[in-house]
Amino acid sequence: MRYPKDHKETARAAILAAAARPLKEKGFGGVGVDGLASAADVTSGAIYSNFGSKEAFLEQVVNEQLGAEFAVIDHLDPDERRRRLAEFLHVYLSDEHCASVADGCLMPALSADVSRASDAVREAYERRITALIERLVPALPGSPTEQAERAWALVASVVGAVTIARALPSGEHSRAIRAATLHHVTAALADGDPTAG
Repeated sequence: MRYPKDHKETARAAILAAAARPLKEKGFGGVGVDGLASAADVTSGAIYSNFGSKEAFLEQVVNEQLGAEFAVIDHLDPDERRRRLAEFLHVYLSDEHCASVADGCLMPALSADVSRASDAVREAYERRITALIERLVPALPGSPTEQAERAWALVASVVGAVTIARALPSGEHSRAIRAATLHHVTAALADGDPTAG
């Protein structure tokens, strides 16, 4: 049987998408290669042949998924980008996203694991988060320097809020931290003309 030319890439992408779910849900130390393979309905050998190692798999997940959720603001003019970003932040800080670790943003789920990973994984994280900041800058008010500062603060705020909210046993406190963060980041979005500077 002959496979299409892109079969290997398509199969690899499907493995990555499926196996990333338990990685985000259980953390790097909480799931082994067998667990990753089981989630993707492949053998452990398929993980090794496609990615080389568990840490290389983590690096590829970072390369593919970090910041991907924010693509909803791409290719928009600054005003529309800012409006869409505000809408997106409501979803990002929602109960649903907070509860959905496996299908949610990589940053609150795996940043602590990345901090303990190899230089290659950390460098991939740095590249992707820097690209995310560049994606956010046009949506934010102020001079270019202020826009960059606001972008870093926004990402740190929302990722930190979801991370802390997930760690809290009380739904009340989890919602309170996310509501407070949403209030502050959306106020920062509205502060001035995003085309200024």
